[in-house]
Formats: sequence, structure tokens, C-alpha cells
Amino acid sequence: MKIQLNSRFRRGGVRFSLGLVAVLLLGAGSAWANHPVLLEGNCNVPPAGSSTVPVPGTCGDYDGDGLIGTAEDNDGDRVFGTIAGANGTLGINNNGTITIVTSGTFPEQVTLTGNVTLQAAPGVEANIDAVLQGDSGSIARQGQPGIIVNAPANRYVVLRNLTSRNWTSGIQVLGESRLAIDGCRLEHNVNYGIEVRDTAKVKIDQSAVAATGFRLNPDTGDFPTTSSPSPGIGIEFTRGATGAICRTEVSGSFAKGIAVSDRRSVTLTDLCLFDNNYN
Repeated sequence: MKIQLNSRFRRGGVRFSLGLVAVLLLGAGSAWANHPVLLEGNCNVPPAGSSTVPVPGTCGDYDGDGLIGTAEDNDGDRVFGTIAGANGTLGINNNGTITIVTSGTFPEQVTLTGNVTLQAAPGVEANIDAVLQGDSGSIARQGQPGIIVNAPANRYVVLRNLTSRNWTSGIQVLGESRLAIDGCRLEHNVNYGIEVRDTAKVKIDQSAVAATGFRLNPDTGDFPTTSSPSPGIGIEFTRGATGAICRTEVSGSFAKGIAVSDRRSVTLTDLCLFDNNYN
């Protein structure tokens, strides 16, 4: 089965001018949010943060102001440098759309609690990774979930064209959350690629979950050779959670590829399952 991992909207709908962004956002207060913001990539390649002040227009600097990362979060415009900044009170305030417009690695845990769409533009590599070489925070992050969705039933979250790697769970969905996962990649997460709990409802489409339970890091352990994943399942829906998994591949899981407590609660369509233990 061929998996198309890029989102289906056109690049032309994303790379509009910053002047147009300013017009669209004029008068939009952060308390109300419900508007789109842009998120730049970065220079997060070894050594960590090789350049915090890049040559303008390079190193993911989408708006050409010479700022990336947290410096971009605080310069007063509608372009941000971290996911936390874009989703915070100066950004969408957990109510709106965040579009990542240049490639980068984002070594930060993401928590979404409102009407949020977090997406990367077509052709953009947006890697939400617990590990960043040379960053002392990598050790603690590897013991945490990567993307946490914990929203009330009257909110809806969309994740599109993202990669989540090296966490305990690549995506963890809690409470009464409603979530759509489109074209995402979950790789080398120790316990779960996607973990759906409580009474959450989740649709997973055109995504790939690989190598759950397999990770080698000198600081946090050799999974599964000397340390045991807990449990190392690709996708799990616990009792009470419901959803659908469509046009998705799950491969190389230490334990089950897909685990569903109540098979009547999750619809499975057009899946590719390979080299899991079992299914």
C-alpha cells in the first residue's frame, strides 16, 4: 500500500506574504486568538543550535529578520520560532492554526487543549524530537510523551504532516479529546507510537508508525536489548476510546502493531501491518 504522507493542501495556500498575514491578523487579540500563525524552522543540527542569529533568510528564517527560536517568539510579529510560542498567549492561545513553513527540529513537548490545527506545509520536514545532540534536556524529554492532546469534548484538534520521535509515546490522547491525525510519522517511541485513552475519539489517516519500542541512547538505555519497552505497541485504543484507522502502515513494533480493547469501537480500513509482534 502506498502511503501519501504529505497533507493535501497546496503550498500556494501557505506561502503568502507577511504583509497579507498582517492584514488578516490586524486587530486580532491574543485572548481571542482563533487565527492562523506561522512557525519557522531552525538550525537544530549538530552542534545544538549551531546558529541562534543566522544570516537573514537562512537556517529556516522564513521572514528574513535574522531571528529564529525563542528570539523569534518575542519580536512582536505573527511568525514564531517554537511550537510553545506559537501556541501560547502571544500566538493562537490554544485556539487556531499553526503552520510550520520551513523545516526544522523542535525539541519540545507539545500540549494541545483547545481547537488547534498543528501542521507542516507540503515539503516541510517538521520533526518533534525528544533528542537534540548537545542539548542536556534530551535525557528528561525521552521519559515524556511527545504530543499530548487533552481537550474537552467540544474542542477538536488536527495534527497534519508531522514527525514525532524518541518519546515514551509519540502522540498521547487523553480525556474526552477529539483528534484527527493526517499524514504523520511516529518513529522510535519506546512505549507507544499513538496512545489513545479514556473516552477520546481519534481518526488516524495516511500515517506511518514504525520501530515502536526500539531505541538506542547511551544516556537513557538500549531498548529492547537491555531495557524493556512498556509495552512497545504501535497504536493502542484502551477500553472506552473509539476511532478509525485508515490507509495507515504500522511496522517493526516490539509488541502488537495495533491493540484495541474493544474491536467494535475502532474501524480498521486499508492497513499495512508488517514485522510487529504480532499483527
